[in-house]
Amino acid sequence: MRGFDKRQSVILAAVLLLGAGIGVFRIVPLLRQHQALGATMQQDRQRLNESRTRAAQVPALAEKIEDMRFQAEAFELRIPAGRGFADLWQHIADLMNDCNLSDQHVRPGQAIENDRLGAIPLTLSAVGSMQDVYAFFQAIEQWDRLIRFEQVTLTNDRDFDGTVTLDARAMVYYRIEQRQG
Repeated sequence: MRGFDKRQSVILAAVLLLGAGIGVFRIVPLLRQHQALGATMQQDRQRLNESRTRAAQVPALAEKIEDMRFQAEAFELRIPAGRGFADLWQHIADLMNDCNLSDQHVRPGQAIENDRLGAIPLTLSAVGSMQDVYAFFQAIEQWDRLIRFEQVTLTNDRDFDGTVTLDARAMVYYRIEQRQG
């Protein structure tokens, strides 16, 4: 075998360099694409896992929505359509009488309304024992109409004989009746 001459060595080096250049310029983009594909696949796996987790939560969320719908319907029933306050005042007075409260005062304030809901502020006052006041609040709580007490003040009488004066601010809610026309 004879040795390579200088020209053959240069040609061989050029061919090897050309082959290496083609390999490098072909392999580097492929490696980058492989890395990008790997990152995309990892993101897709994470999204798939999130989707599976959320899909597993769907029955519980559907049950929760149904429960909330039931609560909303029960809440809606406690807020009647229209004001109907004459009956309301009479019912409050009857409750106070049933609970043995005296010196009764029920004063409505100016109505507050928006598109769907209205409220009347009430100022209530009465005198009775703690048991009577507690019975009154229990009766209001069992009532089929929503009344929210914002402030309640109980004051002992001067003789400290167990009689207290109830002063309260409350809101009575009603639904605005949609007008046709």
